[in-house]
Amino acid sequence: MFNNPLTNKTKLTYLIIAIVLVIAVIIGTIFIIKAVNNNSKKKTTTTTLTQKAQADSNKTQAIDALKANNTNKAKDLFTEANQQYKAAGDTNNVVDTNAQLCLLGQKEYCNNAAN
Repeated sequence: MFNNPLTNKTKLTYLIIAIVLVIAVIIGTIFIIKAVNNNSKKKTTTTTLTQKAQADSNKTQAIDALKANNTNKAKDLFTEANQQYKAAGDTNNVVDTNAQLCLLGQKEYCNNAAN
């Protein structure tokens, strides 16, 4: 009654093409999802890096103020840097700025390892 124009070889070819297209769509979807997730993580990282960069700048200015015997300015800058390092989660620099503030007579920073 009906003549089947598709041979077994043609059917197999169409099946392989369909499988390849499905795999391509799945891989594309995975890449899109990863790209969206990475962009949200980069924003957080950029904020943290910006906080650390600002804290590094304040710490450098505080050291320069100490060299110029301007201890009040150094205390203010070390305090700002300390808070910024805490916000960025940089424990090593929190300890360092605590030590500097302790040496400058800020007793509340003495014996505060990373608080």
